[in-house]
Amino acid sequence: MVMTLSQYSFVSHLIPVPLCLGVVYRLLWVPEKRPVNKRVCRCSCFDTIFKGTYENGGIVRYKHLYFNATFQTLVIWITLLASIIVTYETLSRLLGLFRKKKIRWRMFILFVANLYPNYFSLWAFLNYINDGFYEYFMHQIFFTTTELFSTWNIVRMCSAEADVEAWRIKTIVAIGCMHIVIGVVDQFFEQLILWKGDTSQQMRSLLLVALDVLHVVLPLKELAIIRNSTLKSCLTRREMGEIFICILFGFIVGNSIFKDA
Repeated sequence: MVMTLSQYSFVSHLIPVPLCLGVVYRLLWVPEKRPVNKRVCRCSCFDTIFKGTYENGGIVRYKHLYFNATFQTLVIWITLLASIIVTYETLSRLLGLFRKKKIRWRMFILFVANLYPNYFSLWAFLNYINDGFYEYFMHQIFFTTTELFSTWNIVRMCSAEADVEAWRIKTIVAIGCMHIVIGVVDQFFEQLILWKGDTSQQMRSLLLVALDVLHVVLPLKELAIIRNSTLKSCLTRREMGEIFICILFGFIVGNSIFKDA
């Protein structure tokens, strides 16, 4: 049976979930969790609306999946639907480039490196909405928005026929540096330098920092090739100043305004 592109898109969203829950969470983060006794457990928080007349509210028996008919559930559904559509369109574009053998490999590697941060952001949003926990919601919006803008620029340059525009490179580099600086001040210093927190949190922070570093090095390498220069001299002083201003502005906004929201 041959899978269509839309099926690949759907599967690409499903694969990280069992990996995240079945491996990272179950085996690494919380291996001490006890299994649920399905015969005696009951749930009184399930409104049973989607069950229709087959089941009424109250203390209902075990379900593998519960969801209530609320506004938050609608937001979660729209978010998932939008992410699947965006994934489909992106994979469609990249698959076309592969077939034509017109892929720009450094940008494609960077796109692959962006999968985990984007998936992490989606998972964080779903949990915030599902739990009704909005203390860090605006802070996460800042990271997600900048991450998506960086990903959009990367996808635009995945084609070997597309111009490597300096402003796109500077945008990706600035966002990568911005995330590193904010992350170090926010939690990475405590988890990676002082080595505090759970092992899963430390590994997550280490991976995110490594991916942000990749977002600085690979775009500059691509720009250096285009400009026939070295990695150190591919940017002019003015361009470095522009990147610094963007990093400073992003640090102030991301670490102060949104964090206190």
